[in-house]
Amino acid sequence: MVRPHTVISHESVAEMPAVGWWSSVPAEGTSAKLYKTPNLHVDQQRVILDMPPTSVMRAPSEAPGGFALETAMDELAVAARIDPLELRLRNYATVVPGTDRAWSSKHLHDCYRIGARRFGWSARRATPRARVDGQWLIGMGMATAIYPGDRQHDPVHVRVRLLDDDTAIVSSATADLGTGAWTMLAITGADALGIPLHRVKPEIGDTALPPGAPAARSAATSSTVPAVSDAADAADAAKKALIQLAVTDPRSPWHGSNTRDLTYEDGRLHGADRSMTFGRLLATVGVPNVQATAAAAPGPEATQYEFSSFGAHFCEVRVNRFTGEPRVTRFTTVVDVGRVVNAQATRSQIVGGIIFGIGHALLEDNPLELDTGRLAGSNMADYMVPVNADIPDIDVHLVDKPDPVISAFGARGCGELGTVGSAAAVGNAIYNATGIRVHNLPITLDKLL
Repeated sequence: MVRPHTVISHESVAEMPAVGWWSSVPAEGTSAKLYKTPNLHVDQQRVILDMPPTSVMRAPSEAPGGFALETAMDELAVAARIDPLELRLRNYATVVPGTDRAWSSKHLHDCYRIGARRFGWSARRATPRARVDGQWLIGMGMATAIYPGDRQHDPVHVRVRLLDDDTAIVSSATADLGTGAWTMLAITGADALGIPLHRVKPEIGDTALPPGAPAARSAATSSTVPAVSDAADAADAAKKALIQLAVTDPRSPWHGSNTRDLTYEDGRLHGADRSMTFGRLLATVGVPNVQATAAAAPGPEATQYEFSSFGAHFCEVRVNRFTGEPRVTRFTTVVDVGRVVNAQATRSQIVGGIIFGIGHALLEDNPLELDTGRLAGSNMADYMVPVNADIPDIDVHLVDKPDPVISAFGARGCGELGTVGSAAAVGNAIYNATGIRVHNLPITLDKLL
């Protein structure tokens, strides 16, 4: 598909307030990475306006940039008379465009294949307005999602404590905004220590704890999980000290044994035809706990590879022929986020991101009043967001293939991935239903009449 004259060019203009701490974010990041091309041009202009100070929302760069790119890809597919999914497969990038840098792990092909099968993409009609059900025009659209999945550059610290009641505490000064940090710490701690999940207590949200990962940029999981594994490795030294104590303390049942005869496995010490939990041994020798703190930061792989999470969205809409009312009726998304730490939390994160995208596509808007420089919406009560009646049952599938480069655990971030591309999938489905292409969000009734 790619020929010498092929080019991807993305120019964007971003408004930014004259005062305030936040500068606008580049919107062309998705265009610079997603599809292979020998010629790439991205550019952003920042225009200072007399407007209220603003800040970022979810996926602040990739969400608007992804809408532009994935809408353009759909338009290209229509013009070239190629199935939109086939166009993306033909232009699949195996390395980062313009470089020879490979992704740490990329299973976007699986996202496309599984998503198309689960959604029933083969039933899509290429001609707009080809499917009609009474007063409803039915259309299908799809889009690709990509979002950085790398670790933060500063070290992330995690402390692991083994207690004399056979429980463990995993601590890090991160935060949980509903993103699942509590559960992620507990699951990875239990996995590293070989003990049941109910015996691990996560501890977060306190500046007295070891410095943790920020709850931003989808970096908490990919940054914290390696530190938990490293902390478990560092705890081996404490386990060895505990074994040494077991063979030297007269109160220990292993007193006088050789340290080489004792091993730690799944929360228990084994040796000399005996077995005892670490908690019971600590209680026996009168030591309340042993602990280890470890720090994890990216190594040279941070510059050798590109770390991204990927996804494919498939959407079906119905648009009323007479009123222009659009309704999202089906939505399927398949994501590649490396190893899945907590399937329920990951799926919920993706569903939440898709709801963000549907709101972005159909409802949410707060324009500037050009004569005053003020936001037209004066209160949150009048700000339109999706409710249950606006959202169908969202089908999310997790590829769940570990990333071998990002960490031994293989998990990447996923929090904002669902938002990227979901608005474009809705817009592309609306075009397939109506033949009307809308470039300015939200896609309101007046734009479809």
